Amino acid sequence: MIDIDKMIAECDDVLDDIDSSLKRTQRGINEMNRVINIVENTDAILDDLDNQFCNKTGLTKTDMVFLFVAVGLQIARQYLLSNEKGRISASQGDKLVDKALTLTPPSWHEVLTQSVPYDAIQTSVHVSDTGLSGTTHRYRTLGHDPIMGWIFGTANIMTNSLTKTNFETYQVKNMQIVRHYPNGVLGMLEKAVSYANDDKKLLVASVARQAVHFGSDYFTKQGLPIPGIAVANNDLAKKMLTDWHIDMWSITRGITLATFINQLISIIHMLFYNGNSEMERKLYEVRTRKIISYSNLIASSSNVAVVAITKDMKKLDVGGIAVAIYRLITDAKFIREVKEEFISKSYRDLIMGEDLYD
Repeated sequence: MIDIDKMIAECDDVLDDIDSSLKRTQRGINEMNRVINIVENTDAILDDLDNQFCNKTGLTKTDMVFLFVAVGLQIARQYLLSNEKGRISASQGDKLVDKALTLTPPSWHEVLTQSVPYDAIQTSVHVSDTGLSGTTHRYRTLGHDPIMGWIFGTANIMTNSLTKTNFETYQVKNMQIVRHYPNGVLGMLEKAVSYANDDKKLLVASVARQAVHFGSDYFTKQGLPIPGIAVANNDLAKKMLTDWHIDMWSITRGITLATFINQLISIIHMLFYNGNSEMERKLYEVRTRKIISYSNLIASSSNVAVVAITKDMKKLDVGGIAVAIYRLITDAKFIREVKEEFISKSYRDLIMGEDLYD
């Protein structure tokens, strides 16, 4: 006997399944149409996301305050500490050396306490004019080059010799240039290698003496030249050291102070962050980096303009300009990466829809 009620119930179940399938199919069609619509309007959507990124990372009134403060600090640093300021005399530099040498082992005392031979300026009757003097030897000897000096200066100390920036090499005795070194610079380097192989302590002591001498000359009025400049153009090295006071001290000081101000502004600005997500933090960091990049660019541009108008190269902030260029490159790269991540993630979320997270 046929159970009518059971058949009706089964038919109801089938109809419910058909209705549910139709609804799912309709949702699928709607989702497909939504995605097709997004794809067809991709250009407009990407432009809108680009505008959203610009709005989210645009500088606010608070950010502008940070920007003006950062510019003010950078400009104040440039003119309160121009290249010729914050230096010591050569005699004061020698005193620093004396203090440093009290910490050295007695067995190295002879090497470490003697004057470096590439400071010699007096010549014997056997040597014609070398062009070296108290005011020229800093940019005419390789021992004073901040990079090449580690090789040639150390070798000069080991062999009691002096090598000029044109690689002309002399033998030095009792701080007097007595003759050209046998076989020139190659002969001197060969001797240095031989001495180092025979006595490792001599090599260590000579490197230490070179480091101490760099330290004593670093902060003086005529400091250490920029690496390689004296070899490439001796006249330019002379102007930079004696007239413009652009040397390793002024450049590294500018880099250090500019970087310190940038870091200080970055830390304080991040204290005002109140977002929640990782993307919000990155968008806020974009604003922080914009403040730093803009402030460095404005300060460096104003510095170049002032130097051009006054023709006073002592005011040129080479270290700060280097930091500004570095920040422009690295910050632009960071901002570009965050922008790409923001747009791609937002576009992907549009494509996937809210059901992705259900």
